[in-house]
Amino acid sequence: MEQLLAHLLGDYVLQNHWMANRKTTSSMAALVHVLLYGLPFLLLTTAWWQWVVIVGTHYVIDRYRLAAYWVDFWGTGKAGWFPSWFGQTFRGRSVSSDCWDEKGTYIPLTERVPDAPAWLGVWLLIIVDNTMHLCINFAVLKAA
Repeated sequence: MEQLLAHLLGDYVLQNHWMANRKTTSSMAALVHVLLYGLPFLLLTTAWWQWVVIVGTHYVIDRYRLAAYWVDFWGTGKAGWFPSWFGQTFRGRSVSSDCWDEKGTYIPLTERVPDAPAWLGVWLLIIVDNTMHLCINFAVLKAA
């Protein structure tokens, strides 16, 4: 519970509009954000390296928007790069094999599987991002 509270404080309470809007394009905004993000974790870490890993991985994930790469690859809320190997269907058509219409024209995956609404796509990205941070933080704090 302490880890979740530290994450929420650092990622939401201590992050302002400037940081949130610029951290993916400005190294300085990302650095300010992660240093503030790390403050609550000073109460939880027992070794200096834990804090460095928590802050360092947070920087990389946020600055380079790694959650977006995962969402695009896996197909979270939209058609992804990862091929559908599990025989999913949409409107009676196999997502993995039924790629052609009756005239033999290829149907792109984006047309065979509809995207989630834009608002849901944003929330799914936020959830993936938070899950990445929480999993790393948990592993680092348990390693002590």
